[in-house]
Amino acid sequence: MENLPQICVDTTDAFITTERFGTQEEVIRWIKEVGIDNKVTVIISRSDTETGKRGRSNKIIFGCDKGGKHKITDSGTQSASKKCGCPFKIRSTPAKDGSGWKIDVKCGLHNHGLPDRLEGHSFIGTLTTDEKQHVADLAKRHVPPKYILLSLQDRYPENVTRITQVYKHKSVIQKEIRGPRSEIQHLFKLIDDAGYVYWSRKKDDSKVVREIFWAHPDSVKLLNIFLIVLVMDSTYKTNKYRQPLFEIVGMTSTELTFAVGFAYMESEQTENFCWVLEKLTELFVKKDMCPQVILTDRDLALMKAIEIVFPRSINLLCRFHINKNVGAKCKQHVVNDLQKTIDTLWMEVVWASDEVEYGQRLHQLEQACVDYSGFINYVKDTWLTPHRHRFVGP
Repeated sequence: MENLPQICVDTTDAFITTERFGTQEEVIRWIKEVGIDNKVTVIISRSDTETGKRGRSNKIIFGCDKGGKHKITDSGTQSASKKCGCPFKIRSTPAKDGSGWKIDVKCGLHNHGLPDRLEGHSFIGTLTTDEKQHVADLAKRHVPPKYILLSLQDRYPENVTRITQVYKHKSVIQKEIRGPRSEIQHLFKLIDDAGYVYWSRKKDDSKVVREIFWAHPDSVKLLNIFLIVLVMDSTYKTNKYRQPLFEIVGMTSTELTFAVGFAYMESEQTENFCWVLEKLTELFVKKDMCPQVILTDRDLALMKAIEIVFPRSINLLCRFHINKNVGAKCKQHVVNDLQKTIDTLWMEVVWASDEVEYGQRLHQLEQACVDYSGFINYVKDTWLTPHRHRFVGP
């Protein structure tokens, strides 16, 4: 004991007990609960099971989460760690008289101070039954995890759960709901249960799904009433299916939007888009129907698919995305003092009312960019020359 660091806290009395426990689980639960009450994060530092071999016996060794030493990295420096060699140690073994598991406090001392409030440790942050139900209720209403955590802390002031525990319990809830089904199988079940119209196709003769397209029955009704303008785009935010989500949106006569349908696609090739658009045509009441205008970004594969499936539709490009891209390129090539001027000249080109005005505005833009060939070449080669008929005009 003479080599121990300076002792700050003695928790020996809190863990001394003559109680016998029927199982290892009861021992673990009791020791950790006593630890929580005394602001000690108790961990299992070692456990063993009797196998009949020499030196193997039933036992559990508990320690403090600050026990052990810093790890030395390959460079010879110490890694960041909260470990400080805390000597706290409790041993639990079955009593020889068969009365159950007993607890022996080998060292109840700590060479560090104890916190006023325990936070961070997985066991300490474990949700109670009521807290789990609260998380489930909020998750069912699609409340984001960060707000679920705030609600827990507001309702249960002593709660020290971290957001990681909220995510973990949400995952448990989702697995319970999904059961033995895979993610994609569960998606099919939800779509089918809700009465959606849907199609899917698989890779050759395998069970791997390539694409799935679905639409709500009410969306189908709106589509057949308001088939003048459709907006199509993909979102690339990470999702559990690890596939692009392609969305088709319609517009009513009062300029309100509505979701027409969605599709998860294997890839964003023309062939994949053609399959989705062909399934979209199967939603039309009259087979000769087609949208008058389809608005997209400059996705060449999608634009080609629209030409194939809807040859009579006009494919316009979204000015918002075009202006955003041109603005970014302008900042990259043009000095700060001229960026605002060139941006204004570009907008005048985009809003030109006829061919004559378009030629005049483009000439002015070219003159202003005489020293910035990289920018003007990008504007002409990427947008104006191949696509100006899709976005230029009042």
